[in-house]
Amino acid sequence: MKKVIFSLLFLVSFAAANTCTEAVFKYTNGSLEIITDEAYHDSSYFLENYTHTNEWSHKLYYTNGKIDSLVMDPMEEGEAISVIHYYWNSDKKIPNNGSAIVTFQETSGDTIILNEKFYSDGVPGISYTVKVTDSYSSTLGPESNSFTELYFSNDTLFEKRINDYGTDNPRPEIRFTIGDSTNDFKCYEYEIRDGKADLNETIEYVKTDNGFKIKYLDESSAGYYLREFFFVNSSATTAIRKQRPAVKISPKARYFDLLGRYKYTR
Repeated sequence: MKKVIFSLLFLVSFAAANTCTEAVFKYTNGSLEIITDEAYHDSSYFLENYTHTNEWSHKLYYTNGKIDSLVMDPMEEGEAISVIHYYWNSDKKIPNNGSAIVTFQETSGDTIILNEKFYSDGVPGISYTVKVTDSYSSTLGPESNSFTELYFSNDTLFEKRINDYGTDNPRPEIRFTIGDSTNDFKCYEYEIRDGKADLNETIEYVKTDNGFKIKYLDESSAGYYLREFFFVNSSATTAIRKQRPAVKISPKARYFDLLGRYKYTR
């Protein structure tokens, strides 16, 4: 990680929201449904290059505008493709083998509320509650042990996470994303550590033939971690449901969320 010597106050005072920061906010929680005239999350690519190279990809499939499965390709010889199946507003059809996520969706005023529960071989596991508006989102983690907020303040995108939430010893984490002053399609995520801001990732919004991609790059002296998320304009093409075998999902897919960050815990 690169240390920056200027203060958070300096960063915030000169920050400006741009296409990159706005895209990061809009798609941080994953694009779970197809909205007319808006782009939806089609696929992702991940590459870790530290002590050895490790790559994998995600492909999302939709039915009636909502995600119904996520196919994870470990891109390694001898490893099978894995599938997570999504079920909406019903937990009556959960299979006894494979992995699944059940999402109950409701709306309260201008807030969309998603209650997500992860299943493995028919057995319920951890759950999350996500609340989203046009300018704010929050995620309450498993057993209410973490709470994350994402919002803009003075054109800076803040992500505040509290671990051990609701206990006598909460552990806060603060990340913030600012736009590049000369490039509308570029922004930078920092994390506050010991009172200083460390550069976590460089983020780019890149236009493609049928939409765009958001590219995250985390570099250090030890190597790098690349994440690319591909979004397709809903008016450009229609995702067609394809049946996939309900194979056992590999650990590499199980413990990463749609954005490639560790989410599910043992």
